[in-house]
Amino acid sequence: MAKQSPPPVPEKPAVLAKSLKENKEAAQVVQKASDELAVVHAVLDQEVPKNSLPPEVDRAVERTEQIEKQLSASVEKLKKVNETLARVLPDPKA
Repeated sequence: MAKQSPPPVPEKPAVLAKSLKENKEAAQVVQKASDELAVVHAVLDQEVPKNSLPPEVDRAVERTEQIEKQLSASVEKLKKVNETLARVLPDPKA
């Protein structure tokens, strides 16, 4: 039985450099969405009287906090991937 070769790695660092650039842009978009959602949650949580909220609205307010935390965690993962890619890619200025 023949060994399977590993999947091909892009031969051109330019492909990875482009991916890194796009990943950094995506991380910025996710970070902005996370920040905006945190503000929305804070306003809803502080300004809307709890005793007058229907249960569905109260759950929606709490869900905004959960989603913001998920987005923040995703941003951190994207940053780690970006740092790794930046370390292994040749410096385009060199």
